[in-house]
Amino acid sequence: MSPSLPADRRSARFLALPLALALGILCAGCGAMRAEPVRVLPMTAGAAGTYDYLEYQALFQEMVRTAAFSRTSPEAFARTLDLQKAAAAALDRVIQREPAPSLFMDKAFLYWNPEQAGEARKALQGGLRLYPDDYNLHAAVANAYLLENKLAEAASTIDAYLARHESFPLRERLGQLYIDTDQAEKGLETLRKIPQKDRTNEAQYQMARAESRLGHRKAAIETLKKLTKKAPEYLEAWVELAFQQEMEKDYASALGTYTQILALGESREELRQRIENGGGEGREDIRLRVVGLHLKLNNPDKALAAALGGSGSKAFVLSASLLFLNENYTAQASTLLDVLASTPPVPGEYFFYKAVIANDGEGNPAKALQFLDLVPESDAHYSQALQFRIQLLYALGREQEALGLMEQGARLFPGQARFPLLHAGYLMEKKRLPEAREVLETSLKARPEDEDLLYQYGAVLDRLGERKTALTVMQRIVKKNPEHADALNYIGYTLVEEGRELERALSLIKKADKFKPENGYIVDSLAWAYYRLGRLEEAWKQIQRAVSLAQDDPTMWEHYGDIARDHGQRGKARKGYKNALKLKHEEPARVQKKLKGL
Repeated sequence: MSPSLPADRRSARFLALPLALALGILCAGCGAMRAEPVRVLPMTAGAAGTYDYLEYQALFQEMVRTAAFSRTSPEAFARTLDLQKAAAAALDRVIQREPAPSLFMDKAFLYWNPEQAGEARKALQGGLRLYPDDYNLHAAVANAYLLENKLAEAASTIDAYLARHESFPLRERLGQLYIDTDQAEKGLETLRKIPQKDRTNEAQYQMARAESRLGHRKAAIETLKKLTKKAPEYLEAWVELAFQQEMEKDYASALGTYTQILALGESREELRQRIENGGGEGREDIRLRVVGLHLKLNNPDKALAAALGGSGSKAFVLSASLLFLNENYTAQASTLLDVLASTPPVPGEYFFYKAVIANDGEGNPAKALQFLDLVPESDAHYSQALQFRIQLLYALGREQEALGLMEQGARLFPGQARFPLLHAGYLMEKKRLPEAREVLETSLKARPEDEDLLYQYGAVLDRLGERKTALTVMQRIVKKNPEHADALNYIGYTLVEEGRELERALSLIKKADKFKPENGYIVDSLAWAYYRLGRLEEAWKQIQRAVSLAQDDPTMWEHYGDIARDHGQRGKARKGYKNALKLKHEEPARVQKKLKGL
């Protein structure tokens, strides 16, 4: 927005041209009398400032027009930058003669985009040095910081202004910024300084957000209930209320709130548009929550009715079907999926999900295979269908057919690691380790940095007795991805088994446990590291956790027995060794000897 011109500058703007013409007439007359050269008088400061500002406006408008083509045309991009530079220079001349806060705002607006937000902020901060108490400049600097995704700096800017001047809109914004930067207590404290009569709906909504993040969920729910009663069109408050009720496990109330949101959307066109165009959660997301809550309340028929009342879009039907499948309501999932089959072309996901239902829900892998055979090779989900078919065929004992599909998958999808991994896994299970190694080495030539292939390759090397080379492969994975839990665990456990660098080994395994806390094998490694370090209490605690997560590993149960024995719990040790033998430990004689030793 251009600054308003003072009266003298407005006068100069309109008088400049007639004055120049008048001077020309007078000088022409003088020339006839005295034959002296014509002298052009310089513009006044006001006229020059007006001229520069008009030049800025013209350059800015041309810049906007040119910028529309800058993404597709390098020439337009370069021209846009030139115009931007010229416009900024014109404004600088105006500012030098007669600065004003609005001029600094104009300059910042030249750079108002995420890539140049820093330049915009510098322009505004230049204005703040001259006008340290200007409200608009402080608000604009805060917005520039937000454009740079610097929330803390934006909050600091607003805080500095509020220390000198009260402003309820800025205080509200500051409270929200504190809440968005995980400083809920500070945000709530800031918002409470706004008198109750002056608190906007947004301020009350932000206070509820802060209360919920501080664990005061009941207080947040009460605040939101009052707000939705006062402002029933406030969609965000309704959605937050429903979410908080869900978190309180008050599923019946949450269901009522979500149903109310959908009803509001039906009866109010404006609200319906907000829901559909991204006002908080989308309409279909809300309906999915309704479906999920009916399932939590053990009302599958009501859940199905709610799902069938949806849009019928592929994305919605598949998401809703997955909710039913996760709760083992396969019949309802199948009914819902049939919506997709009613209008051709039938998407490949339909056959894939029906195969899951046939296999997992009905225990009929042969029927599942029939569905998977209907997924066309041209479908985007053909690769997944192929993998599922391989697993089903293998489970049915049709190994040769499964192997044929592994080879077909590798040919059709050379960029995917999944098929060589399946092939190598099959060969490892059959103890055909050299062949598994060959499959993986061939695949690694095409994808040398694939972490899954590298990890499987390291595992094969380990089983072949080439532990040193396997360790090098695992270290290569961790160097590339320091959060690869399985590789971290392998390195750590190997060091423990070799009895070296035990503290480093413990550190690596603890890191792996952090990334995969529900992995029983990693927890077993952690227990074993503590045991080798002589820290029996911690070892006993972790081995109990390990067997609660994975109960079918004989080595883990042997570790359980050793740790229980040394912890003075012989009965538990006996249980560990017996389980190791029952699960066919690779060295039963060693475990039997330990059992007898008790």
